[in-house]
Amino acid sequence: MSVFEKAKELGNEIRQTEEYQELERTSQNVQENTEANQMIKEIQELQQQIQFAQQSGVQPSQEQVQQFNDMKAKMDANLTIQAYAKAQESFNQLMQNVNSSISEGIKPEGESDH
Repeated sequence: MSVFEKAKELGNEIRQTEEYQELERTSQNVQENTEANQMIKEIQELQQQIQFAQQSGVQPSQEQVQQFNDMKAKMDANLTIQAYAKAQESFNQLMQNVNSSISEGIKPEGESDH
């Protein structure tokens, strides 16, 4: 079996995990929730504005920072977004563990992290 076939097989296994299933479910909930969806779009726009200002060597305005902080607080209070963020964190941890396992498999036998 080629490395690409094994990778596809791994992807199929990941898709079956509880972490992936929960991420898919909560992502769908966010998509269907107009308020949550709008909040995410707004914070992304604010984040882009702040990053653009910083990359241009300009401090973001106090108003931009305050709008970002206000939107972040609203998002943190939204149960749909909270569930999605928790699912994303769990999935990211799963993927870190998978990547660590792959790295272990790449090391020559007998070599360790010591």
